Order: sequence, then structure tokens, then C-alpha cells
Amino acid sequence: MAHVALVSPVHSKRTHRGLRSQALAKVLRVTAKPVLHAWSYAPSTIWPMRALDRLAEQLPPSPGTSIETVHLGRCKAEWIHGRGARDDTAVLYLHGGALITCSLATHRGLVSDVSRVCGAPALNVDFRMMPQVTIEDMVSDCLDGYRWLLARGYDGDQIVIAGDSAGGFLAFLTAFVIRDEGLPRPAALTCMSPLLDLDCTRKAASPFHDRCDVFTVRACDGLARYTASVDASHQVTGPRVSPIDADLHDLPPTLIQIGSPEILRPDAEEMVERLGHAGVPCELQVWRGQVHVFQAAASFLPEARSALRELGVFARRNVRHQRAADSPAVAATDPSALESKLG
Repeated sequence: MAHVALVSPVHSKRTHRGLRSQALAKVLRVTAKPVLHAWSYAPSTIWPMRALDRLAEQLPPSPGTSIETVHLGRCKAEWIHGRGARDDTAVLYLHGGALITCSLATHRGLVSDVSRVCGAPALNVDFRMMPQVTIEDMVSDCLDGYRWLLARGYDGDQIVIAGDSAGGFLAFLTAFVIRDEGLPRPAALTCMSPLLDLDCTRKAASPFHDRCDVFTVRACDGLARYTASVDASHQVTGPRVSPIDADLHDLPPTLIQIGSPEILRPDAEEMVERLGHAGVPCELQVWRGQVHVFQAAASFLPEARSALRELGVFARRNVRHQRAADSPAVAATDPSALESKLG
């Protein structure tokens, strides 16, 4: 497979900040943020979060969405066609939820929107979660989803891997395994407010540690401590390497979107710098005033719809670039011929 020409990381700071996004931030500061902070004192208490997952089963899918249940090796998934999605490319979607909560149901709306803007069906993987399994088991489930897409006939350069929050953490880890096992490389990696580092040192030292509308440093540290306890219970030994500290060479073109006040922003900025040094084409979009995974609020938030459109443009552009690089019959100097070839 021919590779996309390497470029320097692009830092795009978005200036949107509407009244609706401000209202959403205020609501989250008095609801989600104190709950997550309280959870950090007893992180093994996860049943309230799982109850929210069950409530989400009552939510209807987005209009024009079709959903098919898929059975992978050790988990299930949903094959979601958003409105207008075609079958010539695909998205592997890995949902957020701090590696302990959320589900297919909580993310159907967002995955449907991602499918729509990418113009491709999305496989939303219901990977197993802590404490029943380790992160390695979750990555194995995500890899099963990627193998399912390959077995369905998609080439690697027809597949985009997408994830939000902790799903971004898994997206990078899955991309590492794909690379290290010599599987076909995906066309692109797109992450919304990704968790990139379980360590809280950078977060605690950043100017955003007390400005985030959703997380506190203690909440982030609670997840790190809980992950360590789950590892110990499964007899996982040795230090755990987060994506930000891993070998980043030969990854696909990567987009990271983050809200400007997020506690995860310093990790995102550092990650893009490291990707650039590793020769990975990458782009960071910092959206002013937006909350963690604000894209999930696309039904009423204009900024979320704008961000999703840009995610779709990035995904489609890199699929086109990969196909163009693999199609010697199309002259690179003839844009109209290239568009005709790609449809």
C-alpha cells in the first residue's frame, strides 16, 4: 500500500461558542462533574453508570438509521447505516465511557451521525469492559471488529477507525496491534476528546485542570487507580503504557478534536506533537468553549454539527488519498479524472 505524503501537524483553533454550548457546559458542571468526582472516592462502584446504560436502551435511533446486530468472537456489535451511507467504505467505531460504562445504546445517535458524515456504515463494537476483563481483552474485541470488516471485503484503506473519550484510547491501541500484526493499515484515525494518558501528571500541571466542565484531576486519577486494581486482579504485571507514550510510527493520518477547556487538552496537544515527530500526518482541532465529546449533542448544538462535518471531510479525504495512491491508472495531474475514478 502506498502511504500518504507526510505533513506537519496542523493546529486549528475553532472560535465557535454559542449560547447553547454555554448552557450545556453549565448543566454538566453541576451534574456530571460532581458525580464523577464523587465516584473517584469509590471507583469500584459502577452500578449507577450501568443503570444509565439500560435507560439508554429506550432511546430511538436517529431518523433514517438502519441497525443490524453482529456477533463477533466474544462480544456483539451493531452495523449502523446512517442516512445516506454507502457501502464502499466503513467505520470501526469504539465508544467512550471510561472503559467501564456506556454501551451500544448510549452511542447509537453519535455513531449514526458519524456514519452519515463519513458516508459509510459504522460497526459499533460492544467490547467487554472492566472489571470483568483487562484493557488487552477490550483491544482484542475491537480487533475482532476490524477483522470482521476485512472479512466482509473491505480493504484497510477503505476503513476509518473512530472513537470518543476512552474509545479514542482503544482506537490508538487497536491501531498499534493492526500495525504490529501486519494487518492492512486503515485509511484514517479520528478521535473526539480522546483519553490518551492514564497518568495525571500532565493534567494536574495544566492550566485547564480546574476549568474542565466534566472532569476533575481526582476523577482522572480514580480511573488510573481503578485500572491498576483491575490489572492486579487479573494478574497483569508490569507498567501499563498509554498511547501517548507508545511507538507512534506508521500510524494512519490522524484527526483529534478537543474542547478548549477540557482537562484532556494538554495530552491531545502533546500527542499531536509526538505524532508529527513520528512522521504521522495529523491534525488537532481545538474547539473554543466546548465540553467533553460535545459532538454527541449534534441534535441541538450547531458547533457539534460543524465538528462532525469536519470529521467526515477528514475521513473521506484520506480514504480518497489512499485509493488514489493505490491506483496508478489515474494520473495524479488530472483532478477531474481522479474524481471520476473515485466517484
